[in-house]
Amino acid sequence: MLTSRTFRLSLLTVLCAVLGAVSTAPAASAAMQRYASPNGLGDCSSASPCSITNAINGAGVGDEVIVNPGDYALTSTLDDPAPITIHGVPGKPRPRLIFGGAGSKWLLLDSQGSVLRYVEINQTGAGEALVTSGATVDQVIAKGSGAPAVAIIGKGAIQDSIVVASATNGRAIQTVGGTSTSSYRNVTAISAGSGGVAIEAFAVGALANVTIFASNVISRGGSGGHSFVARTDGSGAAATVSVARSNWSDGYESGTNAWFLNAGGNQGSTPAFVNAAGGDYRQAAGSPTINAGLNDPTNGQFDVDGDPRTIGTTDIGADEFVVAPAATTGAASAVTDHSATLSGSVNANGVPTTYRFEYGPTTAFGSTTSTTDVGSGTGAVAAAATLGGLSPATTYHYRLVATNAGGVTKGADQTFTTAALPPAPSSSSPAPSSPAPAPTSTTQTSTTQTAAATPAFAGVRLVATRLSFGGRFITLRLSCPAGTVGRCTGRTKLSARRRASSGAARSVTLARAPFSIASGRQARVRVRVSRGGRRLLSRVRRLRGRDVTAARDAAGRSKTTVAAVTLRRRPR
Repeated sequence: MLTSRTFRLSLLTVLCAVLGAVSTAPAASAAMQRYASPNGLGDCSSASPCSITNAINGAGVGDEVIVNPGDYALTSTLDDPAPITIHGVPGKPRPRLIFGGAGSKWLLLDSQGSVLRYVEINQTGAGEALVTSGATVDQVIAKGSGAPAVAIIGKGAIQDSIVVASATNGRAIQTVGGTSTSSYRNVTAISAGSGGVAIEAFAVGALANVTIFASNVISRGGSGGHSFVARTDGSGAAATVSVARSNWSDGYESGTNAWFLNAGGNQGSTPAFVNAAGGDYRQAAGSPTINAGLNDPTNGQFDVDGDPRTIGTTDIGADEFVVAPAATTGAASAVTDHSATLSGSVNANGVPTTYRFEYGPTTAFGSTTSTTDVGSGTGAVAAAATLGGLSPATTYHYRLVATNAGGVTKGADQTFTTAALPPAPSSSSPAPSSPAPAPTSTTQTSTTQTAAATPAFAGVRLVATRLSFGGRFITLRLSCPAGTVGRCTGRTKLSARRRASSGAARSVTLARAPFSIASGRQARVRVRVSRGGRRLLSRVRRLRGRDVTAARDAAGRSKTTVAAVTLRRRPR
């Protein structure tokens, strides 16, 4: 027999019944964004966040409470005062709300239409972690060690979320009360303690009717417990659990008018998790739940970690298994004494992926190219990068490296060898008509003739000093003088002066890039604007600066040239 609920459950039942009778809401007002941080003492603005308690308590209808990353130690219940949205910051660590201490303290969403997204809730005391009525729970992780139920979901939905109960006879998720219908989609519910129940529908009262519709759910109870339970108090109430396309071990009925319905497409084989003992309930490779769910737009766009909800076929459970990208290192081309072009291909396997090349004179590499986005397709995409500033007659190792949420893949090591510098040209000038010098001055005369035949290296010249900007790149036109030995190679750097609030001025590097230009030719060099440069340029329409170009020829002679420049914003 399953044990009855405590006095707290009776109070929650009454609460849900009362909330169910409420059909009116406060008048809508303009929605606002309110920011919270773990040590916030400000006015709840983005520049000056407040405490999460103040952020939620001061919110009005339609407001958005943005919870910055960090741990929030809470000793009182958080209660939404109106239909609001509470969420963490996408792409940043999930904020953790930690409840504990004496009494019942939890996150209570009792306003119809409230949304909770991308947070973690840890209940270390005896209370529930999360109680809702008419709210939507999305991308949430909830854990509890002592509560009868970690999450109580009433008249709402929970999706793309993980709920874990560790208490003996504990419930991970429960829908309870009078009349309540709840949707569970792509949920992983684990009740690890002895006798634990993962998901339960519990109807209390003669007119009560509690229903759970579960789809794409992993539901696993503890030893001697159950995956699903439909339970009533025997008063005439009805409880129904309908399960489709889910992974579970058993369904149990307790009391009159209690029904567990197998809606088809389910599986009973044990799912594989990354580290269940350590609390990591993301899917491991080879889990039967991968690509075994039902594709449906109502599953949501993202899984519990923010990865695409559907990669191929939707997985069962909160987590969508992400396959690491494929990376194939290709051949090097256009190899000169100082540069080379690398190639390869990347398969993103359905999720956002980036790539870079690692290169260097040994298999330790030591240098990398900039990171490039390759998208989230499912086919091979060409990857390429051009290297500059290489040493002549040197063997370089390189490989392609691709990264996504599923991991990092390194392509095979390949090599190329740069060309040797061309020999310096010998003097072909005719013998002078003056009398031949004495033997003791032969060496000196030869040196003088060679120097005269090879003029001094004049350096690289900036052709146009009026430059335009409007994005992440600025294009320069550089000229390598005729008669240069070999090519002009080196780096060019744009900079400007910025005056601080103190009145002092300092130099800001706007952009820099390597170059390689043939003798007597001009080239367009595209330089990437730095983050600091973009901030400075975004505040002005015109800016004066300078370009410093350090160049050398194939004979090893170097020259640095400086030019004043004017940068103007391109019209849109």
